[in-house]
Amino acid sequence: MNSKQSFDDFIKEKNGLIKYSDLVQLGYNQRQIKNLEKNSIIKKVEKGIYSHKDYFPDMLKVYQMQNQKLIYSHETAAYLHNLTDRFPRKFSVTTESGYHLRKSHVLNIFYVKKEYFGLGIEDVIDIAGNTIKVYDKERTVCDIIRSKDRIEQQVYIEVIQNYFKGKVNLNKLSRYAKKLGISDKVFEIVSLMMKP
Repeated sequence: MNSKQSFDDFIKEKNGLIKYSDLVQLGYNQRQIKNLEKNSIIKKVEKGIYSHKDYFPDMLKVYQMQNQKLIYSHETAAYLHNLTDRFPRKFSVTTESGYHLRKSHVLNIFYVKKEYFGLGIEDVIDIAGNTIKVYDKERTVCDIIRSKDRIEQQVYIEVIQNYFKGKVNLNKLSRYAKKLGISDKVFEIVSLMMKP
């Protein structure tokens, strides 16, 4: 590590979250990293991930940094898309069947076949200003409909109503519904919500 300035720039660029491997790449050795911790400049938030003292640790970003195949979905995606104002008690995520997620006890996990996993992923800026991967609105609506039994009824109704109050993309919604095998359920809701 050549200068304090480049460390500060890197921290700013990463919005306060830094991996152990990033610190090593910056030229820090194990002892120096321990000193940064000891002097409360950084704090370990998860294995191999640190938060700088001037930033609040964004756990949405942290869990995604830990898990390559983790996409925010269902109630969490609905919250991030302003389809519900209820902040999730547990972050809902989707991953591929058979993939093991770290910190799974603090996540509400949905498993899907590999061919459905990449359907509708987009980047969203979360409330802490970090870019995270989340399913788009249409995929979120489909997931909420598909998993109705695992969704709180009030949240389910709120998400459906708010989606149809906004800009509706029926082509994308019906394409996703067909691929996910829920065309009939989605068509029923669309018919109800789009009545004049």
